[in-house]
Amino acid sequence: MEMLGSFWSSYLMRLLPGWPEYPDLFDYLLSLTFVFLCTFTGEFCSKLPIEKPTRLRSTVLRAINCFMLYLAIVAIIATDIVFLLVAVAGHAVGYFVAGFYAATSTGPSEN
Repeated sequence: MEMLGSFWSSYLMRLLPGWPEYPDLFDYLLSLTFVFLCTFTGEFCSKLPIEKPTRLRSTVLRAINCFMLYLAIVAIIATDIVFLLVAVAGHAVGYFVAGFYAATSTGPSEN
């Protein structure tokens, strides 16, 4: 796959030399998995219900959220449309899992 010649592509090549040149299918799928996990983690952290919110806990979750999503944005800008589709899938699955987790953790308790 050939990388587009943009500002972000050259910046990414300086940051991670050789990426996203995929010598084989495994490297390509590993990169897609990385983008999926970044967006999944970002979405999950943004929707995660916190039982006893403290300022530090909220700040850490927000920092993880921003870091993962900005990393995914740079990967999407520097590569092809498949990465965008994987990022959207990661957001969707993260939203679903966080909603499911919130529903099960705040459900009625049986004594």
